[in-house]
Amino acid sequence: MPTFRSAWNWVFGKHLPKPPNPDKTVEAGWVPVWQGPMLTELLKDEGVPAVWTEDFNLNMGVYNREAMARIFVTEDRKAEAEAIIKDFTGTSPRHRKL
Repeated sequence: MPTFRSAWNWVFGKHLPKPPNPDKTVEAGWVPVWQGPMLTELLKDEGVPAVWTEDFNLNMGVYNREAMARIFVTEDRKAEAEAIIKDFTGTSPRHRKL
């Protein structure tokens, strides 16, 4: 029988996180558009399936000053992809604020 404490923990988020889903696609990085194809090929060469797309933003000066691209990978490979991008570019990949 569930106790009051277990119900309290369930409601307020004190439960184990779900494991990464290999069928879910997530953003691994938000990079300048000229780096998109280069980093995607680098990730593929390292064995991480990845795709990139241009990020069309009407407000160029809000978060960035140049055309940007998003790199997508599966959720279970996100940490690996971010580490590869960081090793190659020297900085942690940014993520687009929504």
